[in-house]
Amino acid sequence: MNVRKRANAWLRRHPLWVGWLVAAVLLVFSAAQFAAGGEGVGSRAGYFIVTLVLAATGYRGRRYPVAAFAVAAVIGAMQIAFGIQSGGPGPVWALQPSNADLAILVLLYNLAAHRPRRESIVGLVICLAGGVIAVTRWGPAQQPYATTSVLLAATGIAGLTLTAWVLGDSVAYRYRLTQYAALEERAARLEVERDAQARIAAAAERERELTVRRARVVDEAEARLRTIERNLHDGAQVRLAALAMTLGEIKENLERAADPEGTISLATAAHVSAKEALTELRDLARGIHPAVLDRGLPAALGVLAEASAVPATAAVDIAQRPSPAIEAIAYYCAAELLANVAKHAGARRVTIDVQENDGRLRMSVTDDGAGGARLKPGGGLTGLADRVQTVDGRLSLQSPPGGPTTVTIELPVRA
Repeated sequence: MNVRKRANAWLRRHPLWVGWLVAAVLLVFSAAQFAAGGEGVGSRAGYFIVTLVLAATGYRGRRYPVAAFAVAAVIGAMQIAFGIQSGGPGPVWALQPSNADLAILVLLYNLAAHRPRRESIVGLVICLAGGVIAVTRWGPAQQPYATTSVLLAATGIAGLTLTAWVLGDSVAYRYRLTQYAALEERAARLEVERDAQARIAAAAERERELTVRRARVVDEAEARLRTIERNLHDGAQVRLAALAMTLGEIKENLERAADPEGTISLATAAHVSAKEALTELRDLARGIHPAVLDRGLPAALGVLAEASAVPATAAVDIAQRPSPAIEAIAYYCAAELLANVAKHAGARRVTIDVQENDGRLRMSVTDDGAGGARLKPGGGLTGLADRVQTVDGRLSLQSPPGGPTTVTIELPVRA
């Protein structure tokens, strides 16, 4: 088995050597007929030339199967016409059929193996027709056994012809199967490459969107910091400066022990300014980081629900505490949504539902208001969506006319 495989592999790698081998075998098989040929140098030379041409077609038949088969078919037709005479030998001895005619079967095999089936079928029909005509012209010379001889010859020629064609066609069939399998593999590989390119393009687009949104959030954070600074400068700082001045006047009055009523009035004003400054500082601190978040997201959302202008309930079911950044985003989103409901929805009831599933935090805020909410450029919901997407989250909105409105926010548990 290994010897046969190695031989087949060698034959496939050396097609020219195979052609030379076929030509040599055909010449050797025809040598005996050449030696026993007719008289005359011309007849022998013509016979040798015909045999040599047939052998040469076998040598080049694999590279040029159609042309080689056409040449051999023309020679075969001339042999039938001038080399076989009904009832006796042909008038032209140089065109007598010889063993070199086996080259026609070899060429039919090459034609079936290396050309489309419609071309090889034409070659098969030509070979069968030529065989029938040759046997018909050869048969009368075989009396009194002409019928038996014709049947045996026709069966042999037809069998050899069909065998050569079937063998060649089976090689072509296996080649086509291999080619189709290679094409399918290439198509599958191209499909995988297209999918990979699509995923890469989608990832690049998502990276670009995240970069834009993060830049927007950074700008918003910078603006919020400037607002805090301005509030501190224009609000609490002014009040604290006024408080310092008032306390200085109180000190001077106390030192002079004069105008007790004015001192009491100044102390009262200082007390009021101190309380207002504390309130402003508390509000600013709450805007930077709500202290209630230190107790966890369930407690913070519960406080938001209690303080909501529209009656609200909060239900939180999470197995693990999210990271501080995620808690802060969820808290601010819930606060913004409750404020939107109070301003625009005309709702009578709001529910906040928070659940954890497969490492994702899902928060839904639903109200029974008028509905019709939309994501608009520069709107509050769009700002929330941008903030959520900075941590690979998603915001979806369902708000048909007439309500209810549900805003669903999905966040990773860990930022």
